[in-house]
Amino acid sequence: MKMRGDKIASAALLSAFLVISLLSSLPVGRAQQPAWLPVPRDQAVIVETDVDPAVFDKANPFIPGGTQWGSGWHQNVVEWDWYINYITGEYILWRISGWEYRDNFRTFILKIRDGVKWNDGVQYTADDIVFSVNLQKQYFTSSFISLNVESARAIDKLTVEIRLKDPNPRFHHVFRMWGPNGEWVRPKHVWEGKDPLTFANWPPVETGPYKLWKVFPDLKMYVWERVEDYWGKTVHGKFPGPKYVVWRRAPPADVDLADFLRGDVDSPIPFLFTVDMIRTAKASGVPMVEAPFPDPVPFGIQFNMARYPLSLREVRWAIAYLTNKEKVAGLYPVALEGKPAYYMHADWGALKKYEYPDLYEKYKIEYNPAKAEELLKGLGFTKGPDGIWVTPNGTRLSFTITTWGPPSVENLIANVLADELNRFGIEAAVLTPSFATREEMRRTGNFWIDVEVSHLPHGMWISGDIYEGALRHHSKIRGAECGKQFCNPRLDEIVDTLRTRDPEDPANEPLYREIVEMFLRELPYLPVVEKVFHPVFSTKYWVGWPTTDNMYIIPYNWWPQLIFILFELRPAPPPPAPPGPQTVTRVVTQEVVTTVVRGETVVQTVARTIEQVVTREVPVEVVPSWVLPAVAVGIVIGIGGIVAGLLARRRTR
Repeated sequence: MKMRGDKIASAALLSAFLVISLLSSLPVGRAQQPAWLPVPRDQAVIVETDVDPAVFDKANPFIPGGTQWGSGWHQNVVEWDWYINYITGEYILWRISGWEYRDNFRTFILKIRDGVKWNDGVQYTADDIVFSVNLQKQYFTSSFISLNVESARAIDKLTVEIRLKDPNPRFHHVFRMWGPNGEWVRPKHVWEGKDPLTFANWPPVETGPYKLWKVFPDLKMYVWERVEDYWGKTVHGKFPGPKYVVWRRAPPADVDLADFLRGDVDSPIPFLFTVDMIRTAKASGVPMVEAPFPDPVPFGIQFNMARYPLSLREVRWAIAYLTNKEKVAGLYPVALEGKPAYYMHADWGALKKYEYPDLYEKYKIEYNPAKAEELLKGLGFTKGPDGIWVTPNGTRLSFTITTWGPPSVENLIANVLADELNRFGIEAAVLTPSFATREEMRRTGNFWIDVEVSHLPHGMWISGDIYEGALRHHSKIRGAECGKQFCNPRLDEIVDTLRTRDPEDPANEPLYREIVEMFLRELPYLPVVEKVFHPVFSTKYWVGWPTTDNMYIIPYNWWPQLIFILFELRPAPPPPAPPGPQTVTRVVTQEVVTTVVRGETVVQTVARTIEQVVTREVPVEVVPSWVLPAVAVGIVIGIGGIVAGLLARRRTR
């Protein structure tokens, strides 16, 4: 009996060691599975957010806390009817084929593409839009739709007619990504009969290429699965490469960097993946690409035009001549390379029509202290005995510059400007009040100079229409703020004229030019440095990302245009095979050499050795996705075998 037990124990131990030895000998390739990832690594693209998620069971855009930014719902699940490619300015008509206006812009006709489907397979039709219009008018009376729409009806399954309360040649933008009414078009068959103030819409029914797979609140992670019968595959020929999109809260910087170096994250968030981390990643040689790109609103300076002497255009220009944009760009902390802001708006293809080179040359903004001195002297300003400039009435030039605290770009701009002003003879101090205090200071006009993003691009970049940026400065919009903010009667006239004109009307061009010249001449804002973000992408598992050389779409992973990046992603090719063993063959040959020495011919036989080197390639073996789970099971079996063997031996003694 004891001998039999010994045999069983020995067999169990031998089996266990054989299993473990076999598993340890398996080739380890590219597809290494992170322990925290619930889906195969080589089928998933992993995206990070800087948001700490709190909503894991709702997708209702109509209520506070009804959606979670950075979950992926906005980026790869929701779709809009059309988009603007801000790189090129091209309109991407996605769920629709076009629109038209009738009755002097009082009637809007929208045409839906045939074949668009919600992710539950139901067709997207005119009934969904009509239902959504009526939902807005019933529950959300102050929404853009409620304020502008008289009625809506379905002409047929794919055509909607919307009657407007007033002429509005820009109403089509309500159906655009980030339009003025948000993600408001809802599937009638899902939302009908539901209370939009409480309905969870979970799992969300949308038209995008991904649907919910699972959420992991403890890991602060959302996993979305590709819709295999996604409508865009047949209608547009577009289909995403990754089967899964995993969104997770970015871990601490050291963990995040280590994950990127291992290939455990594909798209880190630029706000947290710092310049130093990018440098480390590049130096390590990991497969990656970069896509630095300017945000739509440059960082800049806002003057309080209600306070003397900043109310004087010449003083604002003098400060502009003392602003060293190149120095700020050289110290820019968010990207490997900063870029001085030249235009009032971002340097985007969609906004190029507002770049008037002759105007920017006429009102050339440059670092030139001599010109600043000339302007102040022209106003009768002089330097006092302490070296500080004073106005003709004896007021010292002394300003505070409010901004965010370090290490923000705004704080960098404020301190560079303060140093230049103090050196020139204008007293300047940087203030970094709390968010609430600063907002109150700006609201009440209790500030001198404020460093923030430039204000003209707000609105205009979203629609690609400068009218939207100018509208923000209409006296009816600004109201009591017209003192400290820029308002102008002529600007009001231009905005009123453009309000009812087709944005594509050639007659608008002189008015667009006049708006740009007005902002350059009066200089209510001074753009200083482009707000450049520096996305990086791992190419260990996926290729096709936007790059500096192939910037086909905005490269920001937090934008809803992410779907157009996912459409381009494809599995990365396997890594190159390592060099195999070499075979060296030496071949000895004889060669007859004839020479002439002192008129006599001499024939010699010379031996030569030739080495032939042959390298045999060794194919790279990549572990299939099923192997690593099998390894885990095998290890458990092996350990169990060892334990069983030891117990069996103990029992036989």
